Amino acid sequence: MKKIVCSIAFICVFSGFLQAQQFRFGLTASPVFNWYSIDGDLYSSDGLRFGFQYGILFDQTIGNIERYAFATGLIINMGSGGIAYYDDTTTISTTFTNRVQYIEIPLTIKLRTNEVNYVTYYGLFGLTPGITIKARGDIQFDPDLFGTSETDIDLRNDNDFNYKYQPVNVSLTIGAGMEYAMTENTALTGGLFFQNGFTNVINDDDSGVTGSDDNNTRLKQFGVRLGVLF
Repeated sequence: MKKIVCSIAFICVFSGFLQAQQFRFGLTASPVFNWYSIDGDLYSSDGLRFGFQYGILFDQTIGNIERYAFATGLIINMGSGGIAYYDDTTTISTTFTNRVQYIEIPLTIKLRTNEVNYVTYYGLFGLTPGITIKARGDIQFDPDLFGTSETDIDLRNDNDFNYKYQPVNVSLTIGAGMEYAMTENTALTGGLFFQNGFTNVINDDDSGVTGSDDNNTRLKQFGVRLGVLF
């Protein structure tokens, strides 16, 4: 009898906890700027590249306070980046342009203000792990070595190329923005975010090039998060 009473009490408490939660899902589309931060002497970043993210968002309030939420989702991240290399011996400069796609699951905490005139402001922070699902690249030599430039190289599976894109990337994510309540259950959202990658995304170990395995290449992304929450 005691076990039955305890079970009923647990179910009641747990049901009340679930009812106190607010779960929201939504759609997002985000233009982003990408660049590489490179530690090492062999390569350098070749500037900004444009990218795009899209996917599904999920917000789950923490406890019964709507101002705190666990924010996650399923995001397709289409990034691009440029890497430059200059050979002092041959005076030939080489540019590597990468096009990569990740499946990402953000693991972030969202802090929200109270709603004022249908507007709520938020800040978020956390981690965003991603799995590489596509990585292609182009190589451009300057001056061109008699047409030896290559395009659309598979940077994950081409065994003839010693420049490999890693299967996993992890970023520290921070952001801020606002939500505008159109109805009781629907809100438009917009904000800025920064994904500060801290894992080496490229294995450039080439035994024929001195120092090639000393480079640490990290992907950085800054974008505008647009979406709608239900």
